[in-house]
Amino acid sequence: MIRISELIGFDGSRGQIRDADASGFDGLVVSGEMSVRDVLREMQQVGCDCVGVDISHADGPTILSKEDVLHGLLRALDSAEDRLTDLQYQIDGTLSDQLDLVHEGMRSLVEHEKNKLEVAIENMNEGLIILDRTGHAEKANPSAKGLLGLAKTDSLQSLTEAMDRIGFRELLATEGNDRADASGEFNLRSTDDRILQMRWTQMGDEWGHFLGYVVIVRDMTEEMAAERAKTEFIAAISHELRTPLTSIQNSVSNILVGVTGKITRKTRQYLHAMKSDCHRFADLINDLLDMAKLEAGSMPINRRVMNMATIINEAIAGSSHEAEARGIDLICEIDGHISPVYADSQRICQVLRNLIDNAVKHAESAGHITVRSYDSGDDVVTVVEDTGVGISADLHDHIFNKFYQIQRQAGAGSKGSGLGLAICNGIIAVHGGSIWVESEENQGSRFYFSLPKTDPFIVLYKHLAALAKRVGKKADDFALMIVGFDVPFDRRDELKGAAGSIINKLLTESDHFLTTTDDIAIQTEDFEAIFVVNNAQKERIDAVKQKITKIVGNTLRKNCGDLPILPMLSTGIYPGDSLDVGELEKAARRQAEKMF
Repeated sequence: MIRISELIGFDGSRGQIRDADASGFDGLVVSGEMSVRDVLREMQQVGCDCVGVDISHADGPTILSKEDVLHGLLRALDSAEDRLTDLQYQIDGTLSDQLDLVHEGMRSLVEHEKNKLEVAIENMNEGLIILDRTGHAEKANPSAKGLLGLAKTDSLQSLTEAMDRIGFRELLATEGNDRADASGEFNLRSTDDRILQMRWTQMGDEWGHFLGYVVIVRDMTEEMAAERAKTEFIAAISHELRTPLTSIQNSVSNILVGVTGKITRKTRQYLHAMKSDCHRFADLINDLLDMAKLEAGSMPINRRVMNMATIINEAIAGSSHEAEARGIDLICEIDGHISPVYADSQRICQVLRNLIDNAVKHAESAGHITVRSYDSGDDVVTVVEDTGVGISADLHDHIFNKFYQIQRQAGAGSKGSGLGLAICNGIIAVHGGSIWVESEENQGSRFYFSLPKTDPFIVLYKHLAALAKRVGKKADDFALMIVGFDVPFDRRDELKGAAGSIINKLLTESDHFLTTTDDIAIQTEDFEAIFVVNNAQKERIDAVKQKITKIVGNTLRKNCGDLPILPMLSTGIYPGDSLDVGELEKAARRQAEKMF
């Protein structure tokens, strides 16, 4: 607010303000403390062009015209604007100085953190390498150069050449660079006989553009040596424990059967408890030895052609007693034929027994456990599904670790050592398969494992070769039976489905007439299936032929009608028809005959 008295005192030569004798003025007189706005409003109301301003220290009022008031107001406003401009310059200068100080402080802080990060990288025990898009080294710390056999002063080009010598860039090229989250790792042995682990990750910006690679190099020599020493120690201790444990088991068994004389009922109870604990102790030792063998890569794997249906039935039979005691139903569900796999049947049965036994322990009473197996792409997948308590999602990544147990209770119990699933994982890995779990709390669990299929003829000849080695020692002769379907060449595509349905039915039903573990059934081509029948006595060969003929005939009549499909059956017997398993197939094909 501008008071009217503030306009008095301007230079009169400007024509703004003038003094007059108050005795001659009888117009409007206002106080000098009134605002200019209020004075102009009263002048407007009164209708006068001049006003007298009463100032306390003056002898009389100062006369101002309306023009004087307006011009004085403009001058006052110009003066206020000049003061505001000066104040703005002062504020701008102060803010600029403050911003400069803040910027300098931030720059110093960033520089300090950057230096600290570079010092940390330079002093890392692990090697750190930054590669560009093409795999050339852009930056590396001294540890990386040292681990790859270079001096600290060697150039980045020398580092790139060293990585080329171990095939690292070639590996990156095979992985591709279209995903910014791709990563991998591998181990290698350096020139000074150290074991190095190289872990790499692709870098990408926030828009997903590929920038290069980050590589971490670690010396794993001592760590792997310590792990190997621990494994060897566990194996040695386990072997040492086996001898006295076997002695204790034998002694307890002898006492129980009365070798040392009659025993009391109370003593018998104690001895049975001891025997049970000995069995549990023996299982723990066996698990430790299996784990040690798997980690050392020395577990013997005796592969042969095997049918998962047979192994599943064997595993269910072995676990049925405990399941029945808890009122749990064990169910085998196999729809259609399952491709045979080339694996160690005892070890795969061990995996299945472990999964089924775990399911029995965690399933609710009066529940059920279902075991299924089916072909899935290039694999044969087997699943053990229970109606138990389930497993929360955050535990899925841990349950295959050694000694890890879910809901482990304090004190003695029947939950084992926590090695079972780790051993299952190792056995399946040795076979080139995978194992995983799908589960939710209170929704039961489904444990899956897959085994890779192999080329049917590779499976066939491996199986034949294994049987041939046993002929004359502990196995009987065996027969190779080929069931083929002759169709017009120009209608093969049209009739493939019909012939396939017959073969699928034949393979599915083969479990009922191929009764030994050495018998197998394999579909080798679209219009052909081969059966290997051990114990190739004439009576058994004739019985298998009759079964095959009956199944093929019934399926043809029901599903194929008058389609031009002619079934043929060929049989070759080893060693009567050929001493060479490769020639046995040819010998069988030469004896092809119509089935009807």
